[in-house]
Amino acid sequence: MVTSKRLERLKRLHRSSSAISDWDLVADELEIVWQLYLLAADGYLNSMANPPQSDRSRSARWLVPFCLVLIPLWVSLVNKAVPEPYLDEVFHVPQAQAYWAHKWTQWDPKLTTPPGLYLCSYIVFAIVLLLRGSPTKLTPDVLRMTNVGATTVIFPWRLQKLLDTLQRTTNTRPLGANVSHTVLNICLFPPLFFFSGLYYTDVLALLVVVEAYNWDLRRDAERGQRSGPGKDTKKAPGSEILETLGFLAFALASLVFRQTNIFWVSVFLGGLQVVRKIRKSATPCMSSKVSTIMKQSLQNEVYDPLVSEASLEDYLKTAISIATVGLKRPFSLLFSLTPYIVILAAFGAFVYWNDGVVLGHKEFHTAGIHLAQMLYIWPYFTFFSWPLFLVPLINILALKPLPTSLNLGFPPKQRKFPKLKTALIVIPLMLAVVHFNTIVHPFTLADNRHYVFYVFRILLLHPAIKYAAVCVYFLCGWVVISSFGFTTIQRPPKTLRVQKTTSAAPPAAPPAAPPASAPATLEPKPTLSHVRKPLEAHQQPPKGTKKPNRKPKRADPPAETKKTEPVVETKKTDLTGPSAEITDPNDPTVLARVQEHIFTRQRELLEAPRVSFVLVWLAATSLSLITAPLVEPRYFIIPWVMWRVHLPPLPCLLRDRETRPRSEEAKRRSDLIINLPKFVETVWFLIINMITGYVFLYKGFEWPQEPGKTQRFMW
Repeated sequence: MVTSKRLERLKRLHRSSSAISDWDLVADELEIVWQLYLLAADGYLNSMANPPQSDRSRSARWLVPFCLVLIPLWVSLVNKAVPEPYLDEVFHVPQAQAYWAHKWTQWDPKLTTPPGLYLCSYIVFAIVLLLRGSPTKLTPDVLRMTNVGATTVIFPWRLQKLLDTLQRTTNTRPLGANVSHTVLNICLFPPLFFFSGLYYTDVLALLVVVEAYNWDLRRDAERGQRSGPGKDTKKAPGSEILETLGFLAFALASLVFRQTNIFWVSVFLGGLQVVRKIRKSATPCMSSKVSTIMKQSLQNEVYDPLVSEASLEDYLKTAISIATVGLKRPFSLLFSLTPYIVILAAFGAFVYWNDGVVLGHKEFHTAGIHLAQMLYIWPYFTFFSWPLFLVPLINILALKPLPTSLNLGFPPKQRKFPKLKTALIVIPLMLAVVHFNTIVHPFTLADNRHYVFYVFRILLLHPAIKYAAVCVYFLCGWVVISSFGFTTIQRPPKTLRVQKTTSAAPPAAPPAAPPASAPATLEPKPTLSHVRKPLEAHQQPPKGTKKPNRKPKRADPPAETKKTEPVVETKKTDLTGPSAEITDPNDPTVLARVQEHIFTRQRELLEAPRVSFVLVWLAATSLSLITAPLVEPRYFIIPWVMWRVHLPPLPCLLRDRETRPRSEEAKRRSDLIINLPKFVETVWFLIINMITGYVFLYKGFEWPQEPGKTQRFMW
């Protein structure tokens, strides 16, 4: 019985599909995409040369290509069930077909975005034409392959590169497994995954922004290598210019896909450039008083605390400090901002020529101020990313001691609810936004095919509901912002006085210098220019970073005043593995490993998420959202991706930091606990994609005014 029903459904889908010749063409395109995918997957795995030999690492390397096969599978189901253009595809598909026919002056006045999607499709299928030698008919089935190829092949590759750069790691280290898993989860992000099967602009718009970010970091690293203390004189003089031109090319190309990308390639990346420039040259400010911060900022000191230790006032203080330091050196900052100013000027010229931001349908897409968008974003993030918040929130809000299998060891300052003063400031502002700036676009309530329609129906059931939702906005916003501080930054390990080993051998050489004065060749080279030189042993931690509450113990008397054997200083860390023993602390190999461990800890301290990044991210997100009158889940994709790639990885359990796991089983169990949120996130995304995909494909309905035409639910 079940088999007969399934056969009937397949026959019905086949009858409703396009002509057999068209489907054969789609099958050919799917085969091409599949072969390209296999090549990319092979290159992806080969790029992870000499990976760590662990089950988790091997699983992560194979998991990404395997799970991304779901995207071609998804689009094949869409092509069978929805062979005709659907919703916005009604405008996109004919325009791409017009360009394919070389009708370059033809333009649908209902299209609001630039023609980047259609130009990209033209280039892709022109290459296919050269390879096959026969023309391709650009049906909706074929055009959807553009997004499939981008999401399955190119986007994971470039996103992996971005995460490797941001997290200062490569796939040859154990952290590569975490990076690969993050890439997978971002590709499975439900709105992004859903629109990878339709001919929409969102996938390519995100891809070009990510690539522009890659080139910007590459440009910054190039400049740092040429001007830093360990500068590379072998670099060609024009290499930095080429990197800048590459960044400008991708940044300007991003504007051809979506106008709001201007805020990500100019405001976001430009703001991060300013922060890097200031933090590289300024010294940290220790005081937390506003008057002192302003005074010290004039003396080139910047106040920029860690997110994990910051309060609401610290965000205002950081903004004041950065602005004051920047005003003292405007010409230097303006010079570093030249590429971003060029991009802004190009966009301004387009707006002047077009007499507006959007190309068509200007009466329904007029740019304005829609502050409520910055309220809707927090439940949006929380709904999709709650698996990442669960364990840290348990640690922050727990009133009783946690079991060792859940305890992350957050300091007392980090384990707290939002302050009452913060709530008394933020909640009234949110209430004012809801009351004076809630905009319900006519398209929102006129189209019941979108899930946003049903959300607004709930909010408008009673006048009090939209005000009651402010509490949800506030709590979700607190969780999302606090997630940048869901980490534990450990100080460089304390010194331990270790007795020298005695033997009948001749007297040993004098004790070696402390690890902090080891040769510079032991210092790992940072990859970006804003990474400062690690602190020496006698230096204090950076100002602006909170000091531990525990008072340091009184130093031991000098070794020469004791009557015991000579001693040397080393670090209280287990660097030689579970089975080895430190027999000679003066061994250069041991000292080198200790030194590398200290440098790693110091870089973690300097590169932890700070308030300045949150301010820049909030500025770019606000500008890209509040100018849009229409509430669409697609508009939140880039803000979510930029938030997700900058989330710090969860720290190890406290018990594993105090005593390292000795057995492979203990290490595997510890890794499973720490990485469980990512696995839950993967399963959560798969469940959402299955439900929304099934509803879209098989739970259609009809409008009375359009009988015989199937309408479908979508994001």
